[in-house]
Amino acid sequence: MTRNAWVNLALGAAEGTGLINLLQRTNPGTGRDLYVLAYHRIEEPGGRSWLNPDNISTTPRDFEAQMRLVADRYHPVAANEVLEAARGGAPLPRDAVLVTVDDGYRDFLDTTFPVCSRYGIHPLLFVPTAYVGAGTFWWDKVYQIIFLSGQTEIETPIGRLGPMAEGDRFRALHQLIRALKQMPFDRVENWVETTHASAVHLPEEQNHNTLTWDELRRLSQQGVTVASHTHTHPILTQIPPAEAQQQIRLSQAILQRELGTAVPIFAFPDGKPQAYSSALIEMLYAEGFEILFLLVNGRAVIQPGTHRLTLPRLAVWRNQTLPQFHLRLTPFIDLQKTRA
Repeated sequence: MTRNAWVNLALGAAEGTGLINLLQRTNPGTGRDLYVLAYHRIEEPGGRSWLNPDNISTTPRDFEAQMRLVADRYHPVAANEVLEAARGGAPLPRDAVLVTVDDGYRDFLDTTFPVCSRYGIHPLLFVPTAYVGAGTFWWDKVYQIIFLSGQTEIETPIGRLGPMAEGDRFRALHQLIRALKQMPFDRVENWVETTHASAVHLPEEQNHNTLTWDELRRLSQQGVTVASHTHTHPILTQIPPAEAQQQIRLSQAILQRELGTAVPIFAFPDGKPQAYSSALIEMLYAEGFEILFLLVNGRAVIQPGTHRLTLPRLAVWRNQTLPQFHLRLTPFIDLQKTRA
């Protein structure tokens, strides 16, 4: 039996005997602690096969089990409750959990929101405003270039990839995306758009992968908070500061125009340590944002009255067992803060 199998067996036993629930209860319950969950797509592995499957956080069945656990053993909160607590208003309940979702893919309407609604959970949805209702994200286009173009050799900004057999393609995809995230965004965008336009030809319906403004307006009326995730989803450390500021301002202006409100909450694209800086954080605070979300491990702590909070989020991944999921919503997560 592999090490992972042993770990999963032990965690299953700990969940079954109530040990993880006991660990959960060691949370002091100060009204300041918050666990923030981060999702992207909620789909079956073969769902929307023209999109990069690496962005599938979990399956609909596992998501339902996770939300059931959150509703049964925790206190799901909405974004406005977190803002109120941060502003010095009512404290958060014990074992508070905020569910967040990035990018605004169509499965949010098909799967994520209906499941959340069944359990009284009000998610926070981060959308890049340029992609609402149209277009395909750059990482999905990279996937399409490697898997759907029919090419076995591809010229890229990191050199020629290939020749690629079928089993080589995911390795090439991961290598290329890692490299592109560290390059100036205009160079990434130029290569992706040029290469994709010449190499990939998909049916028109496969070019509409995100929610529309009408759908976002209806979701907002039903308890979903929609917030900024920039305009075109660049990694902000890979563009000039003035351009980063324009990305933020344009995104907020469009949200205000389309939804009638633009909440002072922001999630960094990618969200890992290389995707943000102290200068960017200060710029966002100066623009009026009160809560910024990263994508690093840790239990969030609200400092009432500060109006300037930078909080971690816990990424959910495929094949994560329910005991693993539950364990991360305990003080145990503070031992893993450096692991994204």
